Amino acid sequence: MKIYEPLKDIESVKAILSKISIWGGLTDNQQEKIYKKLSFGFFAKGEYIFRKGDQPAHIYIVKSGKVDLLASDQDVSIQKETVKTGGSFGIAALMAMQPHMVTAVAAEDSEIMVLSRQTILEIRYEDIELFALLMMNIAREIARRLKLTDDIFLQYIHEVKDGKC
Repeated sequence: MKIYEPLKDIESVKAILSKISIWGGLTDNQQEKIYKKLSFGFFAKGEYIFRKGDQPAHIYIVKSGKVDLLASDQDVSIQKETVKTGGSFGIAALMAMQPHMVTAVAAEDSEIMVLSRQTILEIRYEDIELFALLMMNIAREIARRLKLTDDIFLQYIHEVKDGKC
């Protein structure tokens, strides 16, 4: 299991963090509380961040680099998404408390920031208002991603019907 270090230079990543949808509507003070709880780790190109079936422990945010999310089933594997600087992943699995449904692998050398499940639970006890806003934003992000998945599925069905696949 990867060891993450505390993120000490918050100022250097504020521009990245300020664009992340799960922080939407948070005050500057609330954002600072969360930013201070972030950790980070380095992953070399080709290194696994997590594998399908692993138990989720973090929300991941790409500080630098790229991460491929790979969906697989038996002998079929497809690249579902490439997450770039400022993108996040692992949210749905963490919230569902279900094993990861995809594998995340560094597409290039990457620095990844994380917010752990344990930290989210600590926020619940330290600041219930912040916790509620964070949960609402996470629910919105999951709903957006579900819609995107539906759109991709419907596009595929149309292509199959039209003989393009």
